[in-house]
Amino acid sequence: MFDRTPSEKYTKEFGSMNSYIKDLVSRMLDRTTLEKRMEFGFTQITYPISGEALEEARVISDIEFSDVLFSAIVSEQDIDIKGRLYFILTSLAVNTKSLEITAFLVPRLLIEKDKHVLETILGCLGKLYKPATMDLTPIIKCTESRNGFVRGRAYEALTNSEYNVEDFLLDKLKLTQHNDDIASILHALIFVGTAKSLPIFKKFLKSRHHASGTAALTGITILLLRESASIEEISKISGYSVGMVKGLEDRIEAYTRRPLVFGMNENR
Repeated sequence: MFDRTPSEKYTKEFGSMNSYIKDLVSRMLDRTTLEKRMEFGFTQITYPISGEALEEARVISDIEFSDVLFSAIVSEQDIDIKGRLYFILTSLAVNTKSLEITAFLVPRLLIEKDKHVLETILGCLGKLYKPATMDLTPIIKCTESRNGFVRGRAYEALTNSEYNVEDFLLDKLKLTQHNDDIASILHALIFVGTAKSLPIFKKFLKSRHHASGTAALTGITILLLRESASIEEISKISGYSVGMVKGLEDRIEAYTRRPLVFGMNENR
């Protein structure tokens, strides 16, 4: 659907790409450093132009840029340029919650081969709602990647969808002994876990692998918060201070990505 052939092929010089996107990508690739005087004193700091451009791209929210980004990504061959284009598009997707952009990104996982590009795409998909009509096969295939970082991102990318992610992740957990995969799966379960995940979280609570133990502890706390247990009770069970539990309670929506089960608005 989205593998369009643009009317004019985009070259390394960006062809007819929107002038703002062209300028932004150029600055994202610019390693030139600038000196800047801090407002509170005479201290001079240096920073790369690319760093400021990345922060600019991170907050982009004009949905009208989506079409030019689609066409540019489809045509671009230079991996450095393409990587920056994806960074802009995934930032735009997160900021606008656009289903059209999400529908473009998911099938691109079957086309792109560069691990950094795949990680960029997968890194935003967990934050984006994916309806039942959307084929998540490309994400599922990424959970089988030989690259551990790609697999780790893929587990979380499945969340915020109508797919039965919890059972899928629990089954995956039975098949791996790799500590990093276990930690990534447990982290993804935090967003979609129900009471059936509680025994799994308890199992890894005292894991010697720090990331797995932390994910299990956070998972138990979030599950109990969803069950409306008291802050004091959760603190005793988890070992987290009352303040830490309250902090997680304040962010409970950010840790909840299972629309049908948790009654979420699909446009969140």
